[in-house]
Amino acid sequence: MDMNYNHVEHGDALENRALLNSFIELHRSQLQLSNVPNFFYPILFHKLQNQIFDAGEYFSIVEVENDEGETVRRKVRVTGEHNLLKTDPSMIFLIDHAYTYRINNIRNELEQLPQLVERLSHLMLIRTDEENKIDAIIERMWKFNHTYTLAVDGGSAEDREPYWYIRDEFGSAIEHSEQPNVRMAPFLSMMDGQMYTLLWVIDDIECDDSVTVDYVCGTRDDLLRRAKLVPWTDDDLTEDVDYQQTEPDEQYFNTGRESETLPSSDTYPVIDLTKLNRTIKVFSDVELVHNHLLDKRFQIVDNQSDADIVFSRKHFKDFKKLCEETQQFINQYPFENVINIKDLLAVICRRTSPLINHETLQSYPLWLPTTFNLTYELSKFISYFQHRANNDLDNHWIVKPFNLARSIDTHVTKNLNEIIRLADSGPKIVCKYIDRPLLFHREDSGLVKFDIRYVVILRSLEPLKVYVYEKFWLRFANKPYSLDNNYDDYQVHFTVMNYRYAQNLKKITCEEFVPLFDKQQSNLKWSNVQENIFAMIRQVFERAILRKPPCGMAPCSRSRAIYAVDLMLDENGQPYLLEMNFMPDIERACLYYPTFIDDIFRTLFLDESSNSNVVDISSK
Repeated sequence: MDMNYNHVEHGDALENRALLNSFIELHRSQLQLSNVPNFFYPILFHKLQNQIFDAGEYFSIVEVENDEGETVRRKVRVTGEHNLLKTDPSMIFLIDHAYTYRINNIRNELEQLPQLVERLSHLMLIRTDEENKIDAIIERMWKFNHTYTLAVDGGSAEDREPYWYIRDEFGSAIEHSEQPNVRMAPFLSMMDGQMYTLLWVIDDIECDDSVTVDYVCGTRDDLLRRAKLVPWTDDDLTEDVDYQQTEPDEQYFNTGRESETLPSSDTYPVIDLTKLNRTIKVFSDVELVHNHLLDKRFQIVDNQSDADIVFSRKHFKDFKKLCEETQQFINQYPFENVINIKDLLAVICRRTSPLINHETLQSYPLWLPTTFNLTYELSKFISYFQHRANNDLDNHWIVKPFNLARSIDTHVTKNLNEIIRLADSGPKIVCKYIDRPLLFHREDSGLVKFDIRYVVILRSLEPLKVYVYEKFWLRFANKPYSLDNNYDDYQVHFTVMNYRYAQNLKKITCEEFVPLFDKQQSNLKWSNVQENIFAMIRQVFERAILRKPPCGMAPCSRSRAIYAVDLMLDENGQPYLLEMNFMPDIERACLYYPTFIDDIFRTLFLDESSNSNVVDISSK
C-alpha cells in the first residue's frame, strides 16, 4: 500500500511540475515585463490555481481621520507577528479588481449598477450626502484608475481601445512612496482568463509598518515623475516649468518610425505620362479605383511590375529603389508621416509662428488648436493648463491617441488628472477643445457640432502644386451641443457616426449645405470661409518642406498623393485643422460624384486641373 501511495504522490508531483512549467511558459513575457522575480512563480501558480486571496492574513487597512472624525485617507500596514521578507517566495499576493470598464461606457454602466456606485463611493471617500455620486466618481476616479490593453490578433481598431480598472479596497488603499516596499502590476491569467493585480514585496517590511508602492514606477526623470504625480500631489508647475514649445530634434521624428530611403540624387528619369503612345497602366489595391477609373487613357493591370502608376493603401518607404530601379509613379511622398501623424503635424504647423503669448496665452498659428505631446511635453502642458486656470480661461481639452482613427480612445475633459492619467494608456496628444464651435441647425436635433472634410491633391512639392477637390464632405453630431459635465456623451461631442449611432446619421451634400450655411450664419459667407480654409491647407504644405527629412516631407518627382483634411470652424468662422490622413475613405466621394476618381487621376498624373471640381490653391 505504501509503495502504491508513494507512486501516486510522485505522479502528482510530476503532473504539478508539468503544470507549473506550462504556466511559466504561458505567462513568462508578462512576468518578465513586470519584473516579477522568478522565485515567486511557484507560489503565484499555486495561488492562482486555488484562488487564494490571502493578503488579509498579512495586511490591514487603516483609516486616517481629520480633527472632525472624518476619514480623509486610507493606508495599508503590516499586521501579524512577523516581518515580511523580500526573499520569502510566499510574499506575492493576488488583488482583485472592483470595477473594469471602458471610459465611454462608465456613466451608463454606473446608472444601472447602484450597488457598484455605493462601493466605489466608499472606496473613493465620497461623502454620503454628495448630490451626484456618479459625477463625483467620474471626477475622482483618476486617483484610483489603472489601465491595460489586450493585444488581439486580427482584431478591429475598437479592440485596441484600452481597459481601465479600479483595484479593490485593499489595493486602492496602498499609498505612494519614493522608497516603496512593494510593487504592483496587472496580470492576465491564462488559467481562467481573468485580470488580477499582483503585489509582491521588494523590501523587508517590519510589523506595523506602512505598505507603499511607487505610483509612477519605471519613470526616472525627476521632472516627468513630478508631472505624473500631480493627480495625487496637486503640485503647481507654473513657477518653474516653461510652457513654451520648441521644435524637437531629428531623433524625435525618427523615434518609433519606420525608416525610409531616398534616391542618391535628383537626376533619376521621369516619364511624361501625357506623351506615352499607349494607355497608362495603373496597379491599385483600392477596389474603388478599379470600379471608377473610367478615363480610357488609363488601364488597370494586375501585375505591379507592369504598371506606370502604383496607387496603393499600403505605406511605401523605398523611394531610392522606386526612382533608381523603376520608372513608376507612386501615390505617396517621402516622409509624409510628418503631416499624417498627429503629434508631428502639430510640430510642423507651428513652424514660423510666434511663441505662445504670455499675456493672453494664445498659441499660433490661429488655425491650429494648442497641442501638446503627452509623452514628451507633459510638464509643459500641466504648466500651461495651470496658467490658463489661474487666468480663468476655458480649459476644455480633447485627448487623442497617435495611431487610432474614428474617435476611438478620444476623450473630452476639463479634468487635469484625467488628462495626465490618460497618457498611461499609450502615446497621446492633447489639443485645446474648440469650446465655442460654429453650430449647424438640424431640424431633427437643434444646434449641433459639425466638421468638414476636404480631399487635397498634391502633385508637387517643389514647386508647390496643391489642389483641393471642391466638393467637400460634412459630418454632424446627433445631439445639441452643450458643455455640461456629460463629456462622455459621444453624440454631443463627436461627429463620426458611420460606425456607431448610424441610425441618426445626417447626410447632406455640400451643394445643399452652402445655401443653408449662408442662411443660418448671418455674419458669415461661405465663400470667404472657404478662402481661409484653402489658405490654411496651403500653409501646412509650405511648412512641411521647411526642413529636410526626417523633419519634413521630401520632394520627389515620382510622387503624387491625396490626403483628407478634417477641420472645424469656431463661432467666428475661424477654421481649425483637426488632422490629415493618408489615403482617406473615398467611398462617399465616388457615390456622390461619379467622376471623382477620374478627376483625381487627371490632376495628379496628367496635370489637367481645369475641370470644375478641382481648385488650384498653390499660390496665395
